[in-house]
This record gives sequence, structure tokens and C-alpha cells, in this order.
Amino acid sequence: MKTTEVHHLFKKRFGYTEHPNIDLFKSWAQKEKFSLKTLFPTINKTEAHHLDLSVHSNFINGKDDFNNLTFFEGKIMDLQKTIPNKIIAGGYLEKRALYTSSIYERKTTEGTEKRNTHLGLDFWLPENTPVHAILDGEVVCTSDDSYHKGYGGLLILKHQLKHFHFYTLYGHNTIKSVLKHRIGSFVKKGDEIAVLANATENGDWVPHLHFQVMLTLLDYTNDFPGVTFESELEIWKSICPNPNLLFKLPNL
Repeated sequence: MKTTEVHHLFKKRFGYTEHPNIDLFKSWAQKEKFSLKTLFPTINKTEAHHLDLSVHSNFINGKDDFNNLTFFEGKIMDLQKTIPNKIIAGGYLEKRALYTSSIYERKTTEGTEKRNTHLGLDFWLPENTPVHAILDGEVVCTSDDSYHKGYGGLLILKHQLKHFHFYTLYGHNTIKSVLKHRIGSFVKKGDEIAVLANATENGDWVPHLHFQVMLTLLDYTNDFPGVTFESELEIWKSICPNPNLLFKLPNL
């Protein structure tokens, strides 16, 4: 589907071709700064090391290496030893050749199109790492997405500001740690909200947090895309602005 067609569909269904609050969010985020120590206080690190997992990455040799979890986790651990004071992170708007499940595909008149462009930041940290709220928020989604290449334990928070609201998404946690929250309950900045899971319950991924910002949930209630089709990138990047606008980390 062409970009113009995608924009037309969004305009018809939701009333916009670029989210109307994108400039408000960027303006607000420019004045704020959030620390990785708030998100991961037990890790006690404030800097990040960018990991390139794009189609041009030299870190791994494509989808087979990535989906060999023992091999890929070993690569992450070896890299971490060389940068002990930084959190390995990256991935926003990164085009990847890693999404092999059929849940990332759709049929078009021209064949099969894959969702391959990442809409969040990945923080590669060990299982059992606690995740904490970077801002006060309302729990609007808790879900067990532990199917193959799903989110595992998924949590979404809503953050209400003076003139607009936005959402943050936390994927690949233990099921127990996210389902402890009640929909409609509130968390405070600094509260522990989730715990990173291992591959057996995080959707068959090497342990990490998928962190994403959204200005709307569209029609989603128990899920939200973390990856998009290239043909829809322009609209999705206005719905899901760069999470690093909050952290302002170099090179991400």
C-alpha cells in the first residue's frame, strides 16, 4: 500500500494523517529529561551503548543468528563485558530482518509485506531486572502475550498532562509482574511496575525491555504494534515518537 493510501485510511478512520499532538509532545519533552536510573534503578547506569540490529548490522549475521537465542544472548553478554557502565540499547525506526513470525506479515496484491521497522527502544538487560515508572501514570493495559514472538507480559500506562496525554508501553516482562496491576489503577514515578522475563515467557526473545511512546492507542485495548510496515512509517512515527526524546541519550 502506498504512503498516500495509508494516510487516506488514517484520515478517514481517525481524522488525521499526522497525530495532532506530536508537536505538543515534542515541545513538552524538550523541556524534560528522564534518567535511565529511574527506569532501571537497580542497574545504576545512566548511559547507553547503541546496538545496531538493522539490516546493515555487523553485530549479527541476520535472522538465523538473532533467533538462535543462546548465541545471541552470548553476544549481548560479551558486549556488555566491554562496556560495564552502560546499558545496551537502540532500535527506534530501525529496519530489521529479524521478524520471522507470521504475525508480522500481511498479504497484499503485490505479495507479502512484512512489518520490519521498529517503533520503540530496546534495552538489553538480564531477566529479573526490575522496571520502574518514569512518570506518574494510569494502568490501561495488562496482557499475557506469551505466544511466539509476542510481548510476553505487556503493560501500558497513560500519562495525563495539562494539554494532552500520552502512553508508554513496556514489553517482554514476566506475566505475574504485569498482571498484578488492575486496569484503572495508578502508579507513581519510581514505583516498580514490571520485571523482565526470560525467553520461556517473554515471547521467545533474549531478555530485554521494549519501551515505546504512543500518542494514541487507536482501537487497541490489549495490544499495540511495536513494529510497522515501511509503507505506513510516516503516520506511525507521528503516533509513536522517539522515546529518546525523553532520555536524550547520545547516539540513540
